Amino acid sequence: MRRPGKALYASAAAAVLLAAGLAGFRTGYKTVTVQDGAQRRVMRGWSWGNVRSFLEAEGVRWDEHDRVHPDPNTPVESGMVIVIEHPAEVTLVDGPNAQHVYTFAKTWGDVLRENQIKLGPYDAVRGELSQPVRTGDVITILRAQVKTSTRTQDIPFQTLRRPTSNLYVGQQRVLTYGVKGSLQIRSIEVWRGGKVIARKEERHVVKQPVTQVVLYGTKPRPMTITARDGSTMLVARRLTVVATAYAAGGRTATGDPARPGIIAVDPRIIPLGSRVYIPGLGVMRADDTGRAIVGNRIDICMPNEAAAERWGVRTITIYILAS
Repeated sequence: MRRPGKALYASAAAAVLLAAGLAGFRTGYKTVTVQDGAQRRVMRGWSWGNVRSFLEAEGVRWDEHDRVHPDPNTPVESGMVIVIEHPAEVTLVDGPNAQHVYTFAKTWGDVLRENQIKLGPYDAVRGELSQPVRTGDVITILRAQVKTSTRTQDIPFQTLRRPTSNLYVGQQRVLTYGVKGSLQIRSIEVWRGGKVIARKEERHVVKQPVTQVVLYGTKPRPMTITARDGSTMLVARRLTVVATAYAAGGRTATGDPARPGIIAVDPRIIPLGSRVYIPGLGVMRADDTGRAIVGNRIDICMPNEAAAERWGVRTITIYILAS
């Protein structure tokens, strides 16, 4: 059997290498689309590496803040679409603190949530939370400050007046002394951006006031009258009457002898037994009644008929004395 020569083996090896070269040509030459932000480019060239090396070879720059899809370590394939997203660079100002951040957030509110920045009930952002994010944006957070102050204020007591028959008219007496109460007022102001945006007061009664109770008299104040002898008598009531006179003798309605110093009265007006002072005559007792003595009328017992006639009929003021 005849063995092949060296020339035959060389030809076979060359054929294998040629076939491999053709296959490598077909797999090494690629068409790749790069979406770099808003710019879209179609690139063609030789490449056997991954996405990272392809971009570097084509001069496409990106850094660690960017997003590259697919992963930079993915082998490059023809027809591949490589997307590069560049974050927005914004400044967050939170009170005295400021920081620069890179973000893919769509709105300012998303930026705050992404950086775990919470707003209090009175905090605000200088701008709208729904505002789209753009590079160069400065998101300023306006923090609210709550200022409180406390003061104490007196609560005046009320005065309650009660009538009493134990005191004369015009007299009064304190039954319970009033005591002022105490009120604590807590003022709360919310400041933001150098202005007061909310204000309220909280009131707390520390001590309840005590009502003052004052008694005032309803009992009529007695009058006084001075007799001819200089003695002073208390007057329970003053009354204007028509006065007539009759002669002593016989018995009174109470059964006593009718004598000077006795007067007949209407018991509905002047109770029997009352002591009555009559100017010019002195103190007399209401011990008698008469059929004609009705209402504001009295009949005075005189020593005799002559004295009764001299008296006649008079309108006078009499004083019913206090017992």
